[in-house]
Amino acid sequence: MILALLLGCTDGDFSAFVPQVKFQRLDLTAIDFEHIDVDFVFDVENPNPIEIPLSRFTYALGLEGIEILAGDDPNGLQLKAEGTSELALPVGLYFANIFDAVEATRGLDYLGFGLAGSFGFDTDLGPVDIAVAEEGSFPALRTPKFDLGQLRIESADASDVEFGLDVDLDNDHGSALNFTNLDFEMSFAGARVGDGAMEEVAEVPGATSKTVTIPFGVDYVDAINALTAAASGEKLQVDLAANVDVDTPFGLLPLTVDERGNIDVAD
Repeated sequence: MILALLLGCTDGDFSAFVPQVKFQRLDLTAIDFEHIDVDFVFDVENPNPIEIPLSRFTYALGLEGIEILAGDDPNGLQLKAEGTSELALPVGLYFANIFDAVEATRGLDYLGFGLAGSFGFDTDLGPVDIAVAEEGSFPALRTPKFDLGQLRIESADASDVEFGLDVDLDNDHGSALNFTNLDFEMSFAGARVGDGAMEEVAEVPGATSKTVTIPFGVDYVDAINALTAAASGEKLQVDLAANVDVDTPFGLLPLTVDERGNIDVAD
């Protein structure tokens, strides 16, 4: 009722008593190579001496001009009297869904976002809806690709065979990615034959690929299938299972690798 009295004193000009909405920032709350959680944070100023509930909040989020998500999230916000309240719109997205819709992102760390929506308040004089339209940059994390290349026999003796496996690391971002702390297991034709670790793996510049050689030793008995394949010129099924740390534009993130290839064995 107080709001109605105040609005009645303005000779029909209600603008001084309408809440004001201002976009403040995008907060990154969680990210991995599959999923991202962000908060779109708004300040909502209530110039009135009473609290007002937020009744409606509809929104549509687009990336690079493609609508990705739409919804209605009033979140039960109560605007405090004669002050500013912070509203955080939480949004969670799977990167696979983003990149199925948005193409031509190689060489980018961020995508342009557009957020359009409406804040709705129910007042004594009826509903008041305030439109918002904001633009900015949205983190775009892509999983680096591991492609198995050639497998080489580096050396052999009576008990042990040393191999080197070439792996192409492809970085789709604009910034460099640094790979460290690789722990791996190798399998030949479905049988585990070796494992190892590399503290420093490679730094791959933005929008490029780099070939890295992973060295590992195999007991001669376990390697007999590989040596037979090498002698006959056949391709060998090789599986690489690994965990590696990747320094990305959005922090240091763990990555699980599980790659298989039928590849040549070279002396």
